[in-house]
Amino acid sequence: MNYDYDLYTIGGGSGGVRASRFSATMGARVAIAESDRFGGTCVNVGCIPKKLFSYAAHFREDFEVAKSFGWVCG
Repeated sequence: MNYDYDLYTIGGGSGGVRASRFSATMGARVAIAESDRFGGTCVNVGCIPKKLFSYAAHFREDFEVAKSFGWVCG
């Protein structure tokens, strides 16, 4: 049988995207089935956005600490 793809990945989360990209660099013809957003939950609505909000919440405190090291913050 002839197939259009060497690898058909179900799910465009971090694992599926990584496997597909790695396979493609080795010359495989790759397709990904994903109904929503590539990258998965962690990248789009989970871990990474949460970290950005957490870092932003600490900026004021971080600038105060920076002053104790001689930084001038405006």
